Amino acid sequence: MTHRVLYLVRHAEASGPEPDAVLTDVGRRQAALLGERLADIPFAAIHHSPWDRAAQTADVIAAHHPGVPVRPSDLLRESIPARPPDERLTAQQAAWLAEWSPDTLADSAAQAAEAVRCFAGRDGEGERELLVTHGNVVNWFVSRALDAPDWAWLRMLDYNAALTVILYLPDRVKLVAYNDASHLPAELRGTGYPPEARV
Repeated sequence: MTHRVLYLVRHAEASGPEPDAVLTDVGRRQAALLGERLADIPFAAIHHSPWDRAAQTADVIAAHHPGVPVRPSDLLRESIPARPPDERLTAQQAAWLAEWSPDTLADSAAQAAEAVRCFAGRDGEGERELLVTHGNVVNWFVSRALDAPDWAWLRMLDYNAALTVILYLPDRVKLVAYNDASHLPAELRGTGYPPEARV
C-alpha cells in the first residue's frame, strides 16, 4: 500500500425505530450541505451502511459524484466495537452494555475489526474512498488510527453529517480531521446533543 485516504461520515440526523430510522428534515439539510462540501473530492467509491439513514445520506452525497460506484456494506452497520472495562464506564454506559448478550457483543466487535481491516488495508495510490456509517464505527476507525486503548471509542462525541479524514501511509497513519462540521451552520451542528456538547 502506498497512500490512501478514507473520508468517514456519520449519517445525517434521523428519527424512527432502529435500524429503520430515516432522515429528518434537519438531516436532509445536513446531508445536502455535506454533499456540497464533498462535491469536488474525486472518490473512487462510496460505501455505506445498509441502514436507511446511512443509505439516504450516501445517496445525497452520491448525486454530486455521477459514475462513482455506491456500495452498501454490512461491515459499516452500527456496532459496539469493544466492551470497555467496567472501571471505564459510567453507570448509564454500563446499563446500556448490559442489555447486549455476550454473543452479540462478540459478533459486533468482530464486525468492527473486519471493517477496519477491509477499508483501511486496501491498496490504491492516492485513492480516496467515502464511508457513510454510524458514530461508533467512525470512532472505532479513529481509535485504531491513533493506536488508542480499545475503550477510547466510547470517549468520542460525533455529530451527524460531520467529517472525519484518515490518511494511510506505508509506515504510519495520520488523523487529518475529526468531527469536522464546518460545512454546517451552528443550528445544524450537534443536533440531538445538549448545549454543552455543541460548538
